[in-house]
Amino acid sequence: MGKADAESAHRDNRTICLPFTQEDYRASVADCVIFRKYIDECIAQYPELFPPEIAKGYRMKDIYPSKKQDIPLRRIKISGTSYTIRPSFVTPYLSGITYEVSKALFLRKFSVPHWALSYVFGKDPMYWYRLEQSLGRNSIVGTTVRNPEDIPDHLGADEKHTWILNNKVYVATTVGKECVLGTSIAEDAGDQALKDAYSVFKDEARCLKPTYSPVTVNMDGWKATRNAWTFLFSSVVIIYCFLHVFIKVRDRAKKKYKDIFFNVASKLWDCYRAENKRQFSQRIRKL
Repeated sequence: MGKADAESAHRDNRTICLPFTQEDYRASVADCVIFRKYIDECIAQYPELFPPEIAKGYRMKDIYPSKKQDIPLRRIKISGTSYTIRPSFVTPYLSGITYEVSKALFLRKFSVPHWALSYVFGKDPMYWYRLEQSLGRNSIVGTTVRNPEDIPDHLGADEKHTWILNNKVYVATTVGKECVLGTSIAEDAGDQALKDAYSVFKDEARCLKPTYSPVTVNMDGWKATRNAWTFLFSSVVIIYCFLHVFIKVRDRAKKKYKDIFFNVASKLWDCYRAENKRQFSQRIRKL
């Protein structure tokens, strides 16, 4: 169940993906009454998957066979517009059955070439290439956050170092409320590259909620990261990671001042465990 990317969100999306097992789908798709009952349950449980006009009701339209997959598909009409109901066990654009392609896509994590996937799992190598590329179509924010008001006000941001074709790159990652909300590749750790990478999160968040701006973002203090976030969200408050403060103290003091280091480190973490701003300020002054 995923929402389209930021660009396609401005176009009319004619497909609604609903959670189905293959057994349940085949048992209900031919029966208009049973299928309508299931759609009603999904509207109540997952209203964000439907266009806003669903509040005015809908009507069943027709059923037709898929040319790409050997399954029947139903359409419904909402405010005069026809929408195809796609079961979740079928990948977007009806390109494959989820469980049939999942193992091959898993092997791409280990750089198994597309021609090898074609040899083992069949189909053309370009089929597996296109299927892999299509994984980036969905908006992470739009897929993860059901209600626009639930986009976190307080975020964490950092860059994960990794390699692509022997070239070092940085995965600009945004998190909040124990969810990953953004991952984008930056070719280097400079200002412009990180601005471009983190702007993907901004575009997706504002596609869901046009006025969105985070209150705070926690980061490790890298200057380019700070510049990127203050450029993208001018009012955001930067909070530096306490762990990185400790690491800098440790790296400079553990050997040189080993007699007092552990006492200082204990007091430093005692500051971190303060329950409110006033208590934190008091402990910092004592430290």
